[in-house]
Amino acid sequence: MIRKVKTYANVGLEGHEIIVEADSSKSLPTIEIVGLPDTAIKESKERLRATFRNVNIELPKRKIVLNLSPSDIKKVGTSFDLPMAVAILLLIYEEKISLQTDEFLFFGELWLDGNIKRVNGLLPCVISAMTNGYKHFFVPEENVYELEYVPGITVYPLKTFQQIVEYFVSGKAFSSIDQAKDIEHLYQKNNTHEVDFAHIKWQLLAKRALSIAAAGLHNIIMVGAPWSGKTLLSKALPSILPPLGFEEILEVSQVYSIVGKLSKETPLITKRPFRQVHHTASKISITWGGARLTPWEISLAHKWILFFDELTEFPREVLEVLRQPLEDKSVVISRVSGTIQYPANFMFVAAMNPCICGYYKDPEKNCGCSYMDIKRYQAKISWPLLDRIDMVLEIPRENIDRILDNIKWESSESIREKVVSAWRIQQKRFIWLNITSNSQITSQHIDELIPLDEPCKNFLAEAARKLTLSTRIVHRTIKLARTIADIQGQETVTINHLAEAMQYRSKTMFVEAE
Repeated sequence: MIRKVKTYANVGLEGHEIIVEADSSKSLPTIEIVGLPDTAIKESKERLRATFRNVNIELPKRKIVLNLSPSDIKKVGTSFDLPMAVAILLLIYEEKISLQTDEFLFFGELWLDGNIKRVNGLLPCVISAMTNGYKHFFVPEENVYELEYVPGITVYPLKTFQQIVEYFVSGKAFSSIDQAKDIEHLYQKNNTHEVDFAHIKWQLLAKRALSIAAAGLHNIIMVGAPWSGKTLLSKALPSILPPLGFEEILEVSQVYSIVGKLSKETPLITKRPFRQVHHTASKISITWGGARLTPWEISLAHKWILFFDELTEFPREVLEVLRQPLEDKSVVISRVSGTIQYPANFMFVAAMNPCICGYYKDPEKNCGCSYMDIKRYQAKISWPLLDRIDMVLEIPRENIDRILDNIKWESSESIREKVVSAWRIQQKRFIWLNITSNSQITSQHIDELIPLDEPCKNFLAEAARKLTLSTRIVHRTIKLARTIADIQGQETVTINHLAEAMQYRSKTMFVEAE
């Protein structure tokens, strides 16, 4: 008789039900695994043999065939060890075990001694299974921490395969967890930040621009001389970001679960990610991580900040990789092994010098670069990429007397209150749409969601003609003006909001703009 056990597998963040079928026949005593398994799954036959030997169960002297259905989905990873072992157990004790397993899902990798090891990507599997009505999950004890905050499920933590044997064969009671923990203490635990805006002297325009960028999820590039404070301002930005909602926490945490970055200390990602990428990173390391097509930097920055310091030091081919994710808010990875889509709805923040020496147009220090040197240096950033940036901000060096003053500056907490207020306005505006911020408004909805009166349209048309603005930049300017109005608590966008939005697209530091 064929016995069946269910589990789930990830293709990106999309979960697929996998049915493990076990059958035996009179033939040489071997274990065969079919159904498009990868090498790690094929190797599990030795782990299965050792596990049954160490729990004192003799495998039948027959050929055992394990089919992972459906066979058109590539099976990757070691989480199939436990469901295959359970299927064999049901096959061996088919007359003794009457308990139905249809409502259970099993996950786990087996050690040779029968202990059960943690697996990556468990959270997205469980969440996908929940949408299809599954509520009971047998998982490794070491993975329980990432499921403790998910409501509406029952988790059975496993340390050894012997527990499964005692439960199904001997009818021994099994302890379970069916009460989700309160997530509030995780918010409080992750409420500290490295840099506070109160520690940054002056730079009033930059602080204003960053608060607007944070409120509407707008991409921003800061251009300025060395020691002007670009990197410090960028690192202070996370301190004013609005909190993640519970659905967003689960969405971000699923990505981190796939790459194995959740732990007992950080069971869920409750703090908006700030991912800083070094300029030696390759385009592959930014978009995907290895042969298994796991998500990497642009997906790990999902739901907020991807920071590139010294932007012009990145190879141009690396920067061009960002164009599609910046536009589509997702990344599609296509390789011989398959095509996978991951979310990549991040806020792009970058800092750069205007030239090689860094002092182009500096009022105090002369630039030693030639015109062609500056042009070649800045040409690493293409105009199509700049078209996808909402704010190009010049950061001047502050006078030393200002830096040494004793004035008490506005704290991040105070700025954050304004940002959160504007964020909540957007949540109400987009309650019927699958977006969360002004920067995500599509061209088809821009007229409906951001109506402009005739004076505003005339002002924008005149500015577009004089400054030779593309359609994409015009739309980004309108969305930025909408965020400025939200920050000020105003219902309609005015010429003043559009003018301020235009100001934040200054390209005076680029030689092509001259």
